[in-house]
Amino acid sequence: MITRIRVGDRAVGLGAHPVGTDIKRIEKGLAHPRVRVRLEQIRREFAGRKLVLSVERLDYTKGTLEKLLAFERLLDEQPEQRGKVNLLMVCVPAAKEMTVYRKLQTQIEQAVGRINGRYAMLDWTPVRFFARALAFEEVLAHYAAADVMWITPLRDGLNLVAKEFVAAHGIEGSAGTLVLSEFAGAAAELKGAVLTNPHDQTDLVAGLRQALAMPDHEAVGRQRQLFETVRYYDVERWGQDFLAAVASTGSGADQHRYAMRGLAA
Repeated sequence: MITRIRVGDRAVGLGAHPVGTDIKRIEKGLAHPRVRVRLEQIRREFAGRKLVLSVERLDYTKGTLEKLLAFERLLDEQPEQRGKVNLLMVCVPAAKEMTVYRKLQTQIEQAVGRINGRYAMLDWTPVRFFARALAFEEVLAHYAAADVMWITPLRDGLNLVAKEFVAAHGIEGSAGTLVLSEFAGAAAELKGAVLTNPHDQTDLVAGLRQALAMPDHEAVGRQRQLFETVRYYDVERWGQDFLAAVASTGSGADQHRYAMRGLAA
């Protein structure tokens, strides 16, 4: 594995440094009285049902539409899930001038309407869809209340949402289940997640079904493994490791500057 290349008189270091999450900020946020109140409200609202959470921005790479189609297929193939599971989607819209996403937004909204139209009951709406950003305190409350976090990008560099969800449950001492796309960068670190292929509808459905049916002892074990990773490699350790890697590279930048000064003299 190449970790360094030479460019002229410079040594350029190569390394993977996935960003850690801010554990202290999440811990502080979850302790806030407003978050505690909101958390209990959400738990009461979805009592007796599994809450599947999805938080992402509107983008073709995030797999939002594919996820909705998989949820629709789950309800079609497993009628016993109707009335027992809710999908809560927070999809942060793009700026108004980004017209390239309008078609995708329309398709997503149509899918939400179709699913709710087909399967809704008087006391149950299968998909709750929010096309707006939520305050971080609100998102924290939903992280901690959710039974399953469903993150299925078609391609993603990292995905910090996955780590924030794990951190929230670790701090709360609860066992949320993470279903994560194998094409998200975080999948290489988060070994306790249920990995899924978002390009394969059958696999998407299977991953969600596995999470919904997971025994408590397995969910606890997976969450413990995930939280150990997220807690150890937090944002502070990431910063320290990155700066240490830069310092140890021996890039020759100073020597290059000294040489140029000598030539100028």
